[in-house]
Amino acid sequence: MKAYRVKGTTDDVTTCELCGKQELKGTVVLEALDADGNEEAVCYFGVSCAAKAAGWTQREVRAGIKTAADEERARQRAERDAMWAAEREFLATWYEEHYGTRDLHEAAKRAGVSAVKLSGEAIHAYRELQRAAEQATKVVEESAAPELEPLEVAAPLTSCPVLAEPGNIHFMTAHCVDCNAFRMAKMSPDTVESWYHYGNFSQDEYEAYMYAWATSAYRHSAGGWAEEPTEPKVLEIVAAIRRHAGLPAPTTLAA
Repeated sequence: MKAYRVKGTTDDVTTCELCGKQELKGTVVLEALDADGNEEAVCYFGVSCAAKAAGWTQREVRAGIKTAADEERARQRAERDAMWAAEREFLATWYEEHYGTRDLHEAAKRAGVSAVKLSGEAIHAYRELQRAAEQATKVVEESAAPELEPLEVAAPLTSCPVLAEPGNIHFMTAHCVDCNAFRMAKMSPDTVESWYHYGNFSQDEYEAYMYAWATSAYRHSAGGWAEEPTEPKVLEIVAAIRRHAGLPAPTTLAA
């Protein structure tokens, strides 16, 4: 007799594959196993037909359903715990990188903002990281578009001695060109704009980011933001953002 294992139940399939009865409330999902105990096929049966196919009693089928449900809940719980642990670790690391401490309240004190606001900033950064990872996965899965050949753009090395030390970065209130360019290089336009409205980025930093974003080799868009700024400070920040983001801007647009 074929060996089976209960995988769970589903209401997506309402027809028993054994007797052909239709419009069931749901079916039992059985995995047909090969000689080595590996899944060979998935079958959908009513409870009585699942028992008949596997050579079990209906009580054993229901016990298998309960076990499968318990295992699935445990898997989901472990997945959630791992997700929350990863987020907690990211936030603690973010506080440490930006403010020299893994404690939220101490970091907020050093930043001169509320713990709620600072944690919101850190969570925004985490969400951006997740979105970037999802986008990277999507790009890999999709057909690759023809790539533009990167152009060499001369850019000065980091001038910030704090950022030059691994794991160190200036407080945002210092408005260090290199440190804030390093932050912005990892952010989306929406996040930068939100931080700008909160007062975390200056007008020059915001304008520099939008210009660097609009004129990167990947876009050449965004309307008025593609117009080259004339303010030397803005151009300095543009060069720093491009350097930290690795943007291969055309030489005609290089700061």
